[in-house]
Amino acid sequence: MNPFSICLIAKNEENKIERCLSAASKLDAEIVLVDTGSTDRTKELAAKYTDKIYDFEWCNDFSAARNFSISKATYDWILVLDCDEYVESFDLDEISSFMTTENYNKVGTILCRNQMNSTFACMESQIPRFFHRNHIAFYGNIHEQLLTHNNSLPAKFSIPLTIYHDGYAGSDEFLKQKSKRNIELLLEQLKNDPNNPYLYFQLGQSASQAGAHEDAYHYYYKGLSFDVDPQATYVKLMVISYGESMLLTKRYEEALCLENIYEEFSNIADFVCVMAIIYLRNNQPVKAILEFMKALTKTEKFRDDTNNNFPRHYIGLIYEALGDTENAIAFFKACNNYPPALESLKKYQ
Repeated sequence: MNPFSICLIAKNEENKIERCLSAASKLDAEIVLVDTGSTDRTKELAAKYTDKIYDFEWCNDFSAARNFSISKATYDWILVLDCDEYVESFDLDEISSFMTTENYNKVGTILCRNQMNSTFACMESQIPRFFHRNHIAFYGNIHEQLLTHNNSLPAKFSIPLTIYHDGYAGSDEFLKQKSKRNIELLLEQLKNDPNNPYLYFQLGQSASQAGAHEDAYHYYYKGLSFDVDPQATYVKLMVISYGESMLLTKRYEEALCLENIYEEFSNIADFVCVMAIIYLRNNQPVKAILEFMKALTKTEKFRDDTNNNFPRHYIGLIYEALGDTENAIAFFKACNNYPPALESLKKYQ
């Protein structure tokens, strides 16, 4: 087994730090924790799992803190985790097999399952977290990216490691405060990099999280005005989020513009579900049902219910609105224990 280091940055994480480090310790790797100003028991609790704990004076720059943590690691191969995450599954032998010279300029992605506050699903995505520190580092003061030392995006490979993240699960006030901080840092970064579509995507995400859907719509619109790569994960999410922002701001007819890029994104269940709702809001229920049926056949997805319970429940709701009770009940029942479907079934019991 090739050795590697796990690097984290923390501030006032006493409620989650042990959950994170306990799971991380199963990877049999060195753990490096950099504290950016905790006033609680974060460092005390972390000391149960590692003696490599360092202080870093916060300077409103996540990349600076992360790169400092990486500089304190013993080993060159680095896995980055956050305190509001914990490792669910992994294969150490396979991870070790990726630690070769051929992958020095590449970054390993891991599966992240994000808890969604307002849904009964997790958002799944492959995120870059495993790399060789002599060739790759963090750039950007927030929503930092891993880039090669010549500031280019590295090629990626997938490693067998899954984490669960619940950092965006919390009260509305907590989410608003977190979004406010993120937006301030992103706007500061945008001054130096005004033509970066990724920054507009992240601004849209933060605005949406804060409930500022009008702002989110404009950020997504701006981000998609650039020449973006439709295969990039963030671009796929930005297109889906753009569609959702038009629905949330009642731009129903305008949202039909997504038909122009349908073929590029129709392999993603989330996008197909968004198109179905757009058709529904434009009084085209039959087309909406057909799109939801297509979503059930898709394998690529971000939210883990967009190719199963979510479209089934929506189809049931449409049939119910059309007066077809028999089909409505059948689709509600097909959702098994999906809470919204159980609620819909109550009126027929």
